[in-house]
Amino acid sequence: MHRILRQVATRRVANYSLLRRSITSIKPLARPTQPLLLQLQARRFPLFQRNMTTYKETPFLKWKLFPDFQHLVDQTSPAIAVPAFEKIIEAAKEQFVQIEKTFEPTWDGTIGQLTELEDEVSRAFGILSHLNGVKNSDDVRSTLEKIQPEFVKLGLQMNQSEPKFKALESLRNTPSAWSKLDAVQQRIIDHTLRDMKHAGIGFAAGSAEKKRFNEISERLSQLSLLFGNNVLDATKAFKHVVTDISELSGCSPTFLETLKKNAERLGVEGYCITLDFPIYGPFMMNCNNRELREKIYKANITKASEGAINNEPVINEILTLKGEKAKLLGYETPADLSLSVKMAQSVSAAESLLNGLFQSSVPHAKQELIDLTKFGEEKLNQPTPLQPWDLGYVTEQYRKELFKYDEETISEYFAFPKVLNGLFDVANEVLGIQVRELQASEMSQKGITRWHEDVKVFEVAEQGQVKAYFYGDFYSRPSEKRSGAWMDVVTTRFKHATGETTLPVAYLICNQAAPQSDNQPSLMKFRDVETLFHEFGHCLQHMMTTVDYAPASGINGIEWDFVEVASQFMENFCSEPEWIDRLSGHYKTGESMPQDMVSALVKGREFMSGLATLRQIHFSKVDLALHSRFKPPTGPNEPTVFDEDAKIAKETVLTPRLAEDRFLCSFSHIFGGGYSAGYYSYKWSETYSADAYAAFEEAKAKQGIQGVKSMGKHYRDTILALGGGTAPRDVWKQFRGRDNVDISALLRHSGLAK
Repeated sequence: MHRILRQVATRRVANYSLLRRSITSIKPLARPTQPLLLQLQARRFPLFQRNMTTYKETPFLKWKLFPDFQHLVDQTSPAIAVPAFEKIIEAAKEQFVQIEKTFEPTWDGTIGQLTELEDEVSRAFGILSHLNGVKNSDDVRSTLEKIQPEFVKLGLQMNQSEPKFKALESLRNTPSAWSKLDAVQQRIIDHTLRDMKHAGIGFAAGSAEKKRFNEISERLSQLSLLFGNNVLDATKAFKHVVTDISELSGCSPTFLETLKKNAERLGVEGYCITLDFPIYGPFMMNCNNRELREKIYKANITKASEGAINNEPVINEILTLKGEKAKLLGYETPADLSLSVKMAQSVSAAESLLNGLFQSSVPHAKQELIDLTKFGEEKLNQPTPLQPWDLGYVTEQYRKELFKYDEETISEYFAFPKVLNGLFDVANEVLGIQVRELQASEMSQKGITRWHEDVKVFEVAEQGQVKAYFYGDFYSRPSEKRSGAWMDVVTTRFKHATGETTLPVAYLICNQAAPQSDNQPSLMKFRDVETLFHEFGHCLQHMMTTVDYAPASGINGIEWDFVEVASQFMENFCSEPEWIDRLSGHYKTGESMPQDMVSALVKGREFMSGLATLRQIHFSKVDLALHSRFKPPTGPNEPTVFDEDAKIAKETVLTPRLAEDRFLCSFSHIFGGGYSAGYYSYKWSETYSADAYAAFEEAKAKQGIQGVKSMGKHYRDTILALGGGTAPRDVWKQFRGRDNVDISALLRHSGLAK
């Protein structure tokens, strides 16, 4: 049941482009058909039959591929949702107890018996987790806070089952039985045994260690949820209203209109600056008002660090409990525990990559800062040394100077519908995957409803055969939707005991600016375009899997530091001139993007890449340090997490560091998500994604477009198809034909090889 435990911590696969790119900052069934396995179990166990109807009738399970969001949104109040989930959890516990009596050392007698049950529980919890991210409300929060600990207990019950562990261990140690399993089944069993050990199966029943371990697991799930809610609340709470438009000199008319609409949304007069990134990012890059930039910057780096919404004690408790949990499991540090299930395997291997990238990037970063400082001093009359609130602004003005075009002007050529069609053209022409949006009549026919009117639903096919679907929620809604971008799971592909195959369905969530009016589409910043491609890459890996077993299907079971390869790979197409041409066109006139603008975007991948790489290295090093060497303070005079951050910053951050910097209090990736002791995964994966794209460059150089299509099929049949069913090193060898990854591709693409 490791999937439920991981799901409770975080199911989403998040995008880090906001951190990396910014220098500053169908039909619901009356009841699902009972799979054959559960029918048999119901006959054998009367308790199954008594509970089957009642718990399956809850709205969180009364669907097959598409949840009925039209009604579910109104079903999240604790009065309705908590009893529903109590039924689901209680039925699952009872079913597991009955199954537990029948475990035997075969595939069908272990994993095969649990797949249907695990899938149902995961799907139900997934809906609530999803709504917490895109339709956040007091009701959703309250419900999640009440039922999440019960899901943790359920997961622990299943992962601490001695009959299950003994049956799997016997199967693993019986050569005649083991040899009958295919390689994917063997990998799943190995991972299940490992995950059960990490879930505390080794503790004696009733022991103090087991009791404490379970208490820690439940508390950590609560703290992760609290951390994320605090960040959301702090982001929503801050607003700075400007009534004198002269204070916003440098901001474009389009952005000023956005600020005005932001004020109207919040019920205030004037122009309102908030900390959600579609507002914060453009403001910090374009506003001439240095004093105001400083104020907004300091508000951002101190959010969720004061008063009733203070994540510092949450961080300390998380780190303390993770340290205790690792010790209980026999690991020296939380980082050692985390890395033991990743491709890197050890902290030293992760740090070795980071140190190598540091050596390659720091000379470039230092020169970039010299260039920025000179430009800011001579052209913008900026005081030196540049302060953190200057860096984004000076960088954007310098980029305009070098490449002639500002971000707002470029966005006029990236109308969302055009970009989306271009993205689907890449999928079709390069990978042989066809995507089309479902029309309202088709959604109605299939019984598909949405949680917001802006949500779109898409069908994914290959050679005329439908393979998957995904929801697209693309626009920012600060009042109810978390910031950032992510992919998450609705359903996972797997073959039932009846022979029926559930198709994969995904969520693709972004936070780009919404359309300004009915006559103007959403105009995307270039980083929004890259983010869309990134998240679609995650979706493709989930949707195009050929694995029949849920624990290793799609993104399930993929090592955390390899799961970003498919997403980062897709970003590369945003730097291809021919694809930029296909993605773009002026939203009013339809005219093509000027070639010098295209060239500027192509060169943009190298622009300030040294500083951007250092920024990612800093986050990664801080993450590893906090989860390996750092000890949370027990007294007022001991070093804090912010002291550790500042110490590492002396090496990795070239601009002055503010003593009041509390960015860690909003670092949701590692404290509110699944990237703790794993943030390095972005750079680790990026070495592989760059090398993967280099394979396409080589194929194109040798065979032209036919070579690209051939390589696309090869990529589709390996990186996308094999999912978590094959070890990443074996996937890589099948795709690239060699064991090693060539880091020079990443350095070359980033302009750091010169």
